[in-house]
Amino acid sequence: MKGKVIIAVEFVIIVVLLIVLSTQFVSFKTIRPVVREPAAISESEVSYTPPPPPRIDLETVKKARALRAEFSPKIDKITDEIYLARGFSLGNSIMVITEEGLVIIDTTGNAQVAEKILSEFRKITDKPIRYIIYTHGHPDHIYGAPVFMAEGVQVIATRAAVEFMKRQDQWLGAYHLRSRTIQAGRAAPEFATKTVFSSPFPPWQNKQMIWPTITFEDEYVFELGGKRFELYHAMGETPGHLMVWMPGERALFPGDLYYASFPNLSTPMLESRPVKEWYESLDRMVALNPDYVIPGHTRALSGREEAVDVLSHHSQAIRYVYDETLKAINAGKTLDEAAHTITLPERLAKRWHLQELYGRVDWSVRGIYRKETGWYDGHGTGLNPLPPGHRAREMVQLAGGADKILIRAIALQKAGEHQLVCELTDMVITANPNDRTARIIKANSLEYLGYQSGNLNMFGFYRSAASLERQAADIKP
Repeated sequence: MKGKVIIAVEFVIIVVLLIVLSTQFVSFKTIRPVVREPAAISESEVSYTPPPPPRIDLETVKKARALRAEFSPKIDKITDEIYLARGFSLGNSIMVITEEGLVIIDTTGNAQVAEKILSEFRKITDKPIRYIIYTHGHPDHIYGAPVFMAEGVQVIATRAAVEFMKRQDQWLGAYHLRSRTIQAGRAAPEFATKTVFSSPFPPWQNKQMIWPTITFEDEYVFELGGKRFELYHAMGETPGHLMVWMPGERALFPGDLYYASFPNLSTPMLESRPVKEWYESLDRMVALNPDYVIPGHTRALSGREEAVDVLSHHSQAIRYVYDETLKAINAGKTLDEAAHTITLPERLAKRWHLQELYGRVDWSVRGIYRKETGWYDGHGTGLNPLPPGHRAREMVQLAGGADKILIRAIALQKAGEHQLVCELTDMVITANPNDRTARIIKANSLEYLGYQSGNLNMFGFYRSAASLERQAADIKP
């Protein structure tokens, strides 16, 4: 009996101790994170006089002249049977003449441009078109196809290209159209300022899709009029990309896997690209030792020495950026740290075909980083973030109100620090989307950034962003 009492007392003591201990670690009330929406920010009352329109520096003028030369319509005779139409629009179109008819490689971006090109081709030959080849599914290479179509014409692409085209035109069609309109600098055109630069990007509305009639997985070979065409799946610009090799002519058609600029390894508003596969595809091309390289953009390369040299260094540049980005990821660098520190070595950066006219190294780093990692950086804050407006309102209040931030932004704008202007005005706009002054200040700095960029895509993105800010403020230039 005495033993049972002792056991009972011990049990009670243990239970009491457990209750005492549990109160140190367990709450008997429901605990939820504290989420407070800061008070709304009133619209600024700062007086603002817009700066003069941005001037174009001599370096930008030189680049503009080079681009204008690239986008002056011309038909280049590569051989007696191969003709390159370039400068009519963003994308090239290529005609190969055989005894039994024509092979058209890529068709440019819309019917109006394709009609001009076909008219020029018809001055050279009246042979019927037998095949159309899509090197990949981007709009500037496929939407001119209806002009080249006739009864019996076969359209060839990879199976992966068809899936890409479905994604681009159907599943995410509205988004792709919006992103490409922004990239071309055509967003909110009624709110855009006048510019001396005309966009080479074709308008892609009212398009008619011609779907491939022949698709393949890895390779496809056909002969026409005594000429052999070897088509190989070669990923890079898109997962469904292909290259065309004519062994008899030693002519290579790389599509967008090569053009005369550092390549656009990552388009800021679109899906990640297969960068490792891109340089591997270029290595395959180098191994062919082509005498001619006729790309989807810019001029052709003629002569084996130049062709192999350029393709080799193009591959080296892409591989370098890819490898350095992986090193940065493994070293624990953030995305921004990687993007701001990785640059091409001088031996590559100085080459004429690796200038950042169309693609950019920092954009490429960001695309590779995003493709190879997740969206969370491991630091906690970004795991379940508040709506952006919460932080922005709190920061604007801490700064003493929107007026103080915008006064500083105006001073920075006069000093030429336009990126910082955009980041400060973004804070005000995020806190109060109705702040028209903040939007106009930002729009003017965006214009300056565009003219200072020296990059075709960057200019378009900045131009569209400026127009969209003016549209949100309902203030036309």
